[in-house]
Amino acid sequence: MTERFYTKTHEWVCFEPDGTALVGVSAQLTVKQKKPACINLCDEGDVLRAGDNAGDIEFLKGVVDIHAPVDGVVEAVNDALLLSPQTLEKEPLTWLFSLRHPKRTRALLTEEEYQQYLTEGDHRA
Repeated sequence: MTERFYTKTHEWVCFEPDGTALVGVSAQLTVKQKKPACINLCDEGDVLRAGDNAGDIEFLKGVVDIHAPVDGVVEAVNDALLLSPQTLEKEPLTWLFSLRHPKRTRALLTEEEYQQYLTEGDHRA
């Protein structure tokens, strides 16, 4: 399995061997917010910079913005997830979109660092 890297805003990125990157939201976010009802995502071909708004997820507890964890061009959007956002409850590490030519331009957390970050207090997941 390819290693995931996380942001402090609860997105993850997984760099694939083919040079693309998959992006999703952490299981912690999905569990804490409860019942995803609607997902809005960027469009294929969009150019994103790390930190750019890439969409949002409407949960029972409110709307959460999704930010690009790395720079890249949106290669694909998980259309199945758009049609059935509840999939995030059953499979919280489902990818939201993929990027081609991903480039790290800011620090990312390893899984261990992310878990430590979560235990340091309430980070509004």
